[in-house]
Amino acid sequence: MREFLYNLLYESTSEITPLMVLESMGVALVLALVLYGTYRLTFSGVVYSKKFNISLIMLTLVSAVVMNIIGSSVALSLGMVGALSIVRFRTAIKDPRDTAFIFWAICIGLGAGSHNYLIVAIGTLVIALLCIILSLRMRGDDKYLVIVRGNLENMDAVRAHIFGLYRACKLRAETVTSTYTELVYQVKLKDEHSAKDYEALQQLEGVDYVNIVAQNGETLG
Repeated sequence: MREFLYNLLYESTSEITPLMVLESMGVALVLALVLYGTYRLTFSGVVYSKKFNISLIMLTLVSAVVMNIIGSSVALSLGMVGALSIVRFRTAIKDPRDTAFIFWAICIGLGAGSHNYLIVAIGTLVIALLCIILSLRMRGDDKYLVIVRGNLENMDAVRAHIFGLYRACKLRAETVTSTYTELVYQVKLKDEHSAKDYEALQQLEGVDYVNIVAQNGETLG
């Protein structure tokens, strides 16, 4: 029993050769490029971060290296868990979708590093296809907040203009004071170019300023 536990903790049941490491890294890189392209094609935010997308490739390769180091050694796996438990990541992830891509990158690295190429390849292709299909179906459904401040006498014209520019307009807030009136509408874009149509609102008489804010908090104008 003692010898069995010793072999389990301190001896690896499989030897990793340099050729196997290069093979797993190559598979991880190819699948990471699929992930890279999927993120780029399905990105629907306002500001695309190429650095974050490249970091997904790096994360995939690092995960593959870690799995090659661990192999089937229980001792190394426990040591790796202990080492990673003291690491604190301070980077804030604003979009939950980015978190899913991070887990996807780690999954590719783990699968390639453990030499389960068929499973991780099929999983990557299925997830990529699903992401592309869902992004195409959801395209054009982004919601924005249109904030307009101006004189109370001209708000009727502003409302009519908003309903003409955008679709699915819903009044979310209206502030009336002795000096100004502020309207907040939740809208959907009619096409990909209508996000910049706030310039037409700014030219209306009595309008002080117009602001369009995406639902994720990114300012468009």
